[in-house]
Amino acid sequence: MKITDITVNNLNIGKTILQVNTDEGIYGLGEAASYYSSRSAALQIYVEKTFKPLLIGEDPLRPERIWEVLFFGTDEIITKIPSEFIAPLDIALWDITSKAANLPLYKILGGEARKKIPLYWSVGSGWKKESKEMVHDIEKGLKLGFKAFKIRMDWRANRQDINPQKDFQMFKECRSFLPSEFPLSFDANNGYSVSTAIIQGKKFQEVGIFHFEEPIPQYDLPGLKQVVDALEVPISTGEQESTKWRFRDLIEIANPDILQPDILIAGGISEVKKIFELAEIYNKPVMPHSPTVGINGAASLQCYSTIQNATIPHEFSTEFTGPIEKIADVFEGLPLPENGTATLSDLPGLGITLNEKKYKSSLISI
Repeated sequence: MKITDITVNNLNIGKTILQVNTDEGIYGLGEAASYYSSRSAALQIYVEKTFKPLLIGEDPLRPERIWEVLFFGTDEIITKIPSEFIAPLDIALWDITSKAANLPLYKILGGEARKKIPLYWSVGSGWKKESKEMVHDIEKGLKLGFKAFKIRMDWRANRQDINPQKDFQMFKECRSFLPSEFPLSFDANNGYSVSTAIIQGKKFQEVGIFHFEEPIPQYDLPGLKQVVDALEVPISTGEQESTKWRFRDLIEIANPDILQPDILIAGGISEVKKIFELAEIYNKPVMPHSPTVGINGAASLQCYSTIQNATIPHEFSTEFTGPIEKIADVFEGLPLPENGTATLSDLPGLGITLNEKKYKSSLISI
């Protein structure tokens, strides 16, 4: 089997899709950052200037070897392509590899530990909401059958410690609203200093919290270690980290309780499965980021299903993902949640097929 073409298309449902075609008619799909992002245009340049010259005519059934070529280069060419641009291609190649074997991706990755994956309802933009609005958004997930929840402040590292009192009040009201048996987590999205994160974390502990996510700026690993050591509440992070090497440093320097690789940022399936193995070595629970409806979410669920101790719910959000019904019309077979659970199919590859007519009608120019 040989790669014959690699294309990138923007869709009016908010998706940027990379497709790898082969001479045997088997195609693979990957998903990049939304076309609303400038990174979508950057991917197109990488595809035209690097991916195609290096990979047209190559065997697609070697995803890990191709990952290495794109990240490190060859004897003739130094590439050093960032992992988030390799990821869509990597996912597409694993899709092809498992389709060629006529097996679901999770079988190729070692076999499923479970096919039903619990999800948690993730709601954001807390920085601009009142507590009653966040409670209302949590209630939506409750009515849909979700049994675990997280509220996100969507602060950033450059907007530090703006209103921690409001943040805690919001968490407290959401915690009071939910049944006590349903876990609730809090995501500061890098928004606190070390001291504020510790103060907030101790208050969260008193009212009951499942995990405290990205309490301080992602790049401050020594500071995160201070927060981890000061609190009993599980600290999670990792959604902004790329490659297994950065996760090694994250573990050894900051020692967070839970690791959260994002299949796009981390570098695709080839890297995520290595990060999961690293987590197993260090006895760290994993809780993938990848919350959106689409190919990345499906790929993340497939990978997560192969981990024996992956018992923490996988994140799910309807925000920043486009219209779910239209996405599901274009990409048939997506593992959509039912009563807070995603069920993986037995179909080959990612279990997703293109509705060609609706795909073509949703195309837009870059």
